[in-house]
Amino acid sequence: MIQKRKKFETNTAFKKRVKKRAKIEEKIFIGILVFGVIYYLFFQSISFGEDYRYALYVFWLPTISGFFITIKYSFVAEYWSSLFEDLKNEKYFLMKIFYPLFLIAMTFMYSIIMFWMPSNIVWDVLNKLESKNNKLEVHEFQIVRFQLSRRSDSVVFYFNDRFRSIPVQYEHIKPYLDKDPKNFKIKLEVRKGIWNYYIVDSYDIL
Repeated sequence: MIQKRKKFETNTAFKKRVKKRAKIEEKIFIGILVFGVIYYLFFQSISFGEDYRYALYVFWLPTISGFFITIKYSFVAEYWSSLFEDLKNEKYFLMKIFYPLFLIAMTFMYSIIMFWMPSNIVWDVLNKLESKNNKLEVHEFQIVRFQLSRRSDSVVFYFNDRFRSIPVQYEHIKPYLDKDPKNFKIKLEVRKGIWNYYIVDSYDIL
């Protein structure tokens, strides 16, 4: 949010107020980021499925709304308010292109952390609560491939005419990496949650 001096406020008091507000915003940002990472690593459910409502209501609506809220109320508001003036005075053409793109990317990432992370956590908790009311289902799917990556190893399978994947531990798929994955199936014990998502209770490779 663009800070303005109050009518009888000294310049020193104004700077202290701006600095104090910036520190509060920084603590909130770091708090949400740390909590989101911890939740993802230790509490996020293993699920698969796809529904436009997740993309619309959980990701895009909070993120886009947060994008405009960020422009008006966060620390980047100062940069957005002076954007056109800065571009007007900028001598280098490439900077006229790079700076707006950088500002958009920075604001978008800030919005994802501040708005999508919390909305995703709320959705995941509601998804877990809903799944507990539904019966346990057992499904077997043909494995398409074993996928290794720095972030998370996974098993890819075909479900509802789309490729799906769930994260697995490397030790669980290590014996199968030198073999044809199409000779194996993955057995999933799941419970249906919100919309068309299933939460995985357990898995086994057959």
